[in-house]
Amino acid sequence: MRRLAFLNLDPNAVATRPAIAAGKSEYTGGIFGFKRRMSKGLDLTATYTLASAKSTTGASYDALNANNLQDATLLYDDPKVDGPTNLTDSRHSGTLAAVILAKGFTIAPFYIFRSPLPVFIIEGLDTNHNGERNDLPVKAYAYDGIGKPAKEIGDCETWNCGRGAWRTQLNLRVSRGFAIHGNARVEAIGEIFNLMNASNPSGFNPANANMPRLLGTGAPNPTFLQPTAFAGDFQQGEQRVGQIGFRFSF
Repeated sequence: MRRLAFLNLDPNAVATRPAIAAGKSEYTGGIFGFKRRMSKGLDLTATYTLASAKSTTGASYDALNANNLQDATLLYDDPKVDGPTNLTDSRHSGTLAAVILAKGFTIAPFYIFRSPLPVFIIEGLDTNHNGERNDLPVKAYAYDGIGKPAKEIGDCETWNCGRGAWRTQLNLRVSRGFAIHGNARVEAIGEIFNLMNASNPSGFNPANANMPRLLGTGAPNPTFLQPTAFAGDFQQGEQRVGQIGFRFSF
């Protein structure tokens, strides 16, 4: 075996950190659907998902994060680290879609919704005196509106016990065909995305940061559970936007 001494590796150096891949995640859910086939000018489809997604990593992948540990004597055996995943644990989600034929028009609304995703909130103080300010608060909180204090939603029993905002979006497509000459036809199409212009607040956990309830001084954090991104921002869903198109056939 070739010696690796020339690499000057020091297992006791500050920059050397051991890593393990022992995270676990679990998803359970029920998916329900309803379908009404086209009858009397109406086609209707509805879906609903009731789900729970938990993980010892805080996210939906197996990548353990030492910053999330609450009890150094239990490490990842601590029940507090087995909490909802911040990317996928939406309890309620679904869609409503329809196709309506009326007076030559084809009207197709499409509505999607998703309940708030988890947010990793912390107290902001070293309450257990272990030298880290990643301690969970006693109570869990949820977003309650822009500029409004977060509302209490129960006890904070695991990480990611906070909750963000609902996401909703209503899209609408309207079309109508017109005869031009012989077999030639033109179809006029209008589409509007996010018809109600839902703001869909998000960004409750800025990159590489947690959401502290208190500042280091013990004063309330004015940005606690306040969003940093909205519909129309980079990598977010649309603001209200529309487009018009024409399709010719002959």
